[in-house]
Amino acid sequence: MELVVLYIIEFFFYSAAGWLIESLYCSIGEGRIINRGFLTGPMCPIYGTGALVLTLFLYNPFKGKPLLVFLFGMILCDIVEYLTSLVMEKMFHARWWDYTYEFMNLHGRICLKHTLYWGIASIAFVEVLHPHVDKLLHSFNAQTMLYIAIAVLVIFVIDWINSVRKAADIRQLQDKLHALMDTVSGSFSSIKASIGDTYQTIQQTFESGNEKINNTRNETIEQIQDVLSQFELRFSGKKNKSDEKNKFSNRYLRNNFSMEQYTRKQLERLRKFADDVKANIFENGEMQ
Repeated sequence: MELVVLYIIEFFFYSAAGWLIESLYCSIGEGRIINRGFLTGPMCPIYGTGALVLTLFLYNPFKGKPLLVFLFGMILCDIVEYLTSLVMEKMFHARWWDYTYEFMNLHGRICLKHTLYWGIASIAFVEVLHPHVDKLLHSFNAQTMLYIAIAVLVIFVIDWINSVRKAADIRQLQDKLHALMDTVSGSFSSIKASIGDTYQTIQQTFESGNEKINNTRNETIEQIQDVLSQFELRFSGKKNKSDEKNKFSNRYLRNNFSMEQYTRKQLERLRKFADDVKANIFENGEMQ
């Protein structure tokens, strides 16, 4: 029982330490306060998970053997990072980090640069940091440790439930965005094919053929702009008094840097998609 309590405390300690370091790093880079991670509170569970994995598999067997710690640390941390990214994306259709443009990445979930970082961090953890943390935690009596573990665990569970609920709202927005892009893409393909087939007939038969095409073009562009306006409002973080659910989601986006960045990328994709549709189908009022 005491060992389980110890592992729980270590998990939360390293989750908080990882959150602090990463949030400070990102805040300095962004010039504003950044809350990294999935949860609302000051924790990044991936760091706690990684610390436990290193403690269980590397600390006792390989302490004092930095080369082995480096090699196995890279492998273990990459497995944790890859699986965490995969599970989060399956659950919420979003990524909290993306290494797609990094050198030698695997599905954008892990990359060579961060793999090397994990190896170095593993050595620092096993050889330098954890011995002191382990000694500190063992200085507390068992009852105090149990109370601390229970209190933090309750707070963590509440925060997790709340964050999952908020992220689920964002998932609905993401699903709606992807469905919209599929629908718009299909609609414009049909429009282009339909107008393309009848374009010459309209010109030969009706003097107003060009006017009809221009009207179609204007209606099309207006629909695209309307769609963009709706999604920009929902993803911008602006308060919408008439929609409590959107206000709820927008607050989560503003407070969660990783989700905000990912969502803005999705919105940018929609903007680019709309520009491509207008450029490829209509230009100066004429079909391409």
